[in-house]
Amino acid sequence: MAYKEKTDWLPDDPITEDDVNRWEKGIKEAHTDLAAHKNDLNNPHGTTKDQIGLANVENVKQASKAEFIRHVDDETIHITADERAEWNAKETPSAAQDKADRAEENAKTYADQTFTNEKLTVLPDSEAIQDARTAGSEYPLGITLMDIGQGNKTGYPLSYGFVKNEKRSNYRFTQYFYGTANETGDYYYNTGTWIRHWWNESGWTQWEKISGFAHTNIGTTGRQGLIRGELQKIKFNRIIKDSHKLFDTKNNRFKASHSGMYLVGASLYIENPLQYSNFELYVYKNGTKYKLMNRFIIPSPKDNSDSTEFHATVTGTVSVPLDEGDYIEIYVYAGYSGTKTRYLMDSDGVLNYFDILELGGRNYPNM
Repeated sequence: MAYKEKTDWLPDDPITEDDVNRWEKGIKEAHTDLAAHKNDLNNPHGTTKDQIGLANVENVKQASKAEFIRHVDDETIHITADERAEWNAKETPSAAQDKADRAEENAKTYADQTFTNEKLTVLPDSEAIQDARTAGSEYPLGITLMDIGQGNKTGYPLSYGFVKNEKRSNYRFTQYFYGTANETGDYYYNTGTWIRHWWNESGWTQWEKISGFAHTNIGTTGRQGLIRGELQKIKFNRIIKDSHKLFDTKNNRFKASHSGMYLVGASLYIENPLQYSNFELYVYKNGTKYKLMNRFIIPSPKDNSDSTEFHATVTGTVSVPLDEGDYIEIYVYAGYSGTKTRYLMDSDGVLNYFDILELGGRNYPNM
């Protein structure tokens, strides 16, 4: 039952127990209604946004104070004014690519208009230095190519080819010569590559061959008698291989076309009985004994009979430095006892051979 007030009290009206209880009940009901009103979150009075000034505020979740503090203190997601200015100065990927494309196109245009192959590397015939004896200081700077006409005899390794010059200064200059054969028949012995250097104080170094090396392998034909007690030249006359046509079968000699180091090997298979024998194998250079290659000795047996057959083989390999035009030959000394003449046997290139391999390099002077 709702509280019913009494508003007609007079000064002399007695206050009864019922009156006090009614007052206490009214106070309790008032407190109960007030508490219920405070806990009512459903807008019991129907208040609108316009009435409290929230008409323009969106209904979104707000961060708590703790969340707000964490956001403010986060140095990773925030940038400084200097960082912002630096970032703003950077280009976008598309703008950077456009600029790169324009730079590339400009470079191509400039190169096409300024640096043609002819201007950059190839000297015209009128400017090519045909005389290899010309000082290195006379050459232009940079990387240049020159044609060397056929039949040139002025100091280039071959009479026909072209030259590449790599010159940074008069103190930094290297020159290459490339032989280019102009006929099918002389392809092998008119090709190769050489290098030399220019020293401003002392001039050009010797040409040093670095490719296109010669290889010669020569055998024998028939038997060759070996005269007792004499050094005699072996008649190598059967060409098995001669890459650069450097072997003369009439004179049984190899002639160097260019200076350098050569590896020389030789082998002889000799008919010989079991008697005293001394065979010495030599390489001769320009007609003079140069190096011993091998020596084969059979001491005198107790029985000097000529009947026992005992063939001998002498073989060896040595290095020989040669200058252009030098020649080499193979000689053997035959010392023996008994009445039988010793013979170089008629054999193939497996047992009798004269083998020369050009190693390249230079023939440095003796000390």
